[in-house]
Amino acid sequence: MKKRIVSVMMIIILLAGILSFNALAAGSLSNFTKVNTYNGQFTDVPDLQWYAGEVQLVYEYGLINGITDTTFEPGSYLKLSEAIKLAAVLHSIYNTGTSTFVNGDPWYQNYVDYALENGIISSGYANYDTYATRADFALIFANALPEEALTPINDIDINVIPDVNVSYSYGPAVYLLYRAGVLTGSGENHAYKPNDKIRRSEVAAIAARMANSSYRKSFSMALEELASTEIAAQCSPAVFYIEVYDASGEPFASGSGFFIESSGLAVTNYHVIEGAASAVIMTTDNAVYDVAGVYDYSEEYDLALLQIDGSGFPFLPVGDSDTVVSGAQIYAIGNPQGLVNTISQGIVSNAARVFSDSIVSYIQIDAAISSGSSGGALVNTLGQVIGVTTATFTAGQNLNLAVPINLMQELGKTSYTPLSSIDSHTGDYVVNASSSNVTVQVSGKKMVTINDPSGDPDFSVYYEIADESVVACSWGDWEDNYYCPIYIIGLTEGSTTVTVYLTDEWGNDLAETTITVTVSENTTAYYADYSTTPDFGDYTDTPLYYASYYPYGDSMDYYYRLDDIEMNIDDFMDGYGELLESNGFYLDDSFIDDYGNPVMAYEHADSGLYIMYGISDCDDFTCLLIYIIP
Repeated sequence: MKKRIVSVMMIIILLAGILSFNALAAGSLSNFTKVNTYNGQFTDVPDLQWYAGEVQLVYEYGLINGITDTTFEPGSYLKLSEAIKLAAVLHSIYNTGTSTFVNGDPWYQNYVDYALENGIISSGYANYDTYATRADFALIFANALPEEALTPINDIDINVIPDVNVSYSYGPAVYLLYRAGVLTGSGENHAYKPNDKIRRSEVAAIAARMANSSYRKSFSMALEELASTEIAAQCSPAVFYIEVYDASGEPFASGSGFFIESSGLAVTNYHVIEGAASAVIMTTDNAVYDVAGVYDYSEEYDLALLQIDGSGFPFLPVGDSDTVVSGAQIYAIGNPQGLVNTISQGIVSNAARVFSDSIVSYIQIDAAISSGSSGGALVNTLGQVIGVTTATFTAGQNLNLAVPINLMQELGKTSYTPLSSIDSHTGDYVVNASSSNVTVQVSGKKMVTINDPSGDPDFSVYYEIADESVVACSWGDWEDNYYCPIYIIGLTEGSTTVTVYLTDEWGNDLAETTITVTVSENTTAYYADYSTTPDFGDYTDTPLYYASYYPYGDSMDYYYRLDDIEMNIDDFMDGYGELLESNGFYLDDSFIDDYGNPVMAYEHADSGLYIMYGISDCDDFTCLLIYIIP
């Protein structure tokens, strides 16, 4: 009897041991076991492919099947519905040891319901049949297993992944999976490419690492400060020149921009593209690409998020502008005055410069920027972009502003539309001229009044002369009622146009008006506006090279190139003086200037008109300057 009791006891202990051995651990990676046999049946997964072992493992674990019995299609993309199914299966096996899902209607509905109930996804998707992006995949898979199953094995600094900032909606998920060795990114810089679609080969590798920790990858990503030469070499290629066009295809503005993803996602200032119907960019290797469209923009922040046609672009890792401090060393990269690929160095003058009329807390810097730098990259010593160079104080020295890059996170990235879809104020403004047709004599001047009816003190005007050999122009001063005179001075006989542009504070052209100018011969031997003053050009048979008028002192400069004067200097200096004296002038003074050139000064006995003439530099030439003061 005793033996029997012992035998029964031994059986009970044995059975208890067997039950203990076969019991599945709740919430454990050990719950992932082989349930299928893989015999190399996927003919499109050769043994030498990097993902072959992972495909075998996930098939054996019952996580991912083939598209058919013999094909896996490693190069095809995963849909959102398939990503949610896989995450639900991972979650179920980890927590219960089994996966007992059956298809619903539609087939993925039961997986979606499970994912919502268990916090794998926080809300539903509009279309489950669309392809999952890598950002989508990270968000879903980071919740498929608890954090204790995703123990960090890698040192990954904050914001070191070049195209993923921790402040992004998917940022924490990506960093969690990088640190766990589940995600590794691609290339030497481990870029994640969050907007790319994800292939089944990549999904197999990630799922294998989720289920079996021995497949996880060890690596580290530490931020290191870069020398200025390294900043130039690594960051400049990601910054581009942008030129924008109106609806008629005419260019009207240019600036800078930079890539933040290799897929062509790029950032610039809103004011750079405001009013544009289209735009192109030129990269540092002189390649030209179209701007496909704009995802989103903010007038208040002066930011725009663009999509550039193409892929494989160098891009800048995005830093955290909230960590910027005054005194920190920075670099500005852009295209000031159209000088492509210009880098300047400086410091943060004030990390949070606030103006009463703006909601933006700007980063004030002393690194040199100017017109054309708008939309460029402000980079820290780690090579991360922390701001968008935006504005400068023309009346100061090295007083420049950048928009913090963190504000970019408020812009949407779902889909893009053509640039022409942006609401533009370009057509709302006009600039008027008091006359659209002007006739002026050689050496004479005509005043045309320019009117800016907008009344905006930040707006300004500039002019372009179609043929600068025919006329020259000089500005007067703005009046309180937003009128400004422009003086058109005849140089040689002929006709040309002077186009006056109204521009906003960012340099964007808002409106224009064109003045047609005809320059007629001066039939007298005197300057057109000074009847007592002999015309030096007429006296020496020399064309007028350039002229300028100074309305503040009502004075005029006339320039004649020495190369065009057939007389020698002594002859025309003395001869013109004698001509002046014969017309009622007397010699008031003569002296040698700082450059060793003789200067003669005459005054008219009756009118008091004062004239000085002597040798002067003008452009790349040496000229005779006639200076007339009423």
